[in-house]
Amino acid sequence: MIYGYCRATTPKQIEQGFLKEQEDRISERYYGCKIIKETTLDMNFKPELANLLSLIKEGDTLVVTKLDRFAKSVSDACEIIENLRSKNANIHILDTGLIDDSIAGDMVLKVIISMNEFEKALLVERIQSGKNKAKKTNGFKEGRPKKYSQKQIEEALKMLDSYSYKKVEEMTGISKSTLIRAKKELSR
Repeated sequence: MIYGYCRATTPKQIEQGFLKEQEDRISERYYGCKIIKETTLDMNFKPELANLLSLIKEGDTLVVTKLDRFAKSVSDACEIIENLRSKNANIHILDTGLIDDSIAGDMVLKVIISMNEFEKALLVERIQSGKNKAKKTNGFKEGRPKKYSQKQIEEALKMLDSYSYKKVEEMTGISKSTLIRAKKELSR
């Protein structure tokens, strides 16, 4: 069975006939295939795709116009493609190529996987670059910033002389675990 999957991400795309355009492109290539249109605009929640992926079996083909029509990221695409490959199903991304068990299909998949690795490497590089730049500024401290000042912690610790951890937590908003950790650091 050949399934076409169409998805829009904004109301404007629907108004402009984006779903119909995708359906037409898929139907031109695979006349008579079963077209599934996503019912939600939420990129993280795709119930029609999830249902379709559970239906697809060996020998079936999923057809989409572009990578971003079925995946929110390259890593998401790789995960979906691997899921289909494990079922011995194919995926045809019309603007990229057919991913099947042929040499050409393997090559297309390797290109997508390489794009994913490249994307991850760029992200790591940007994070390191940002950290290195931040380290050069005065007052830089790596990690999450402290939620409470040292003075607030000290006042809360003094309150422990008169109140329980639970009561101090209620009065200050400083968690019991933070107070215990601060108390241990003071005793060192």
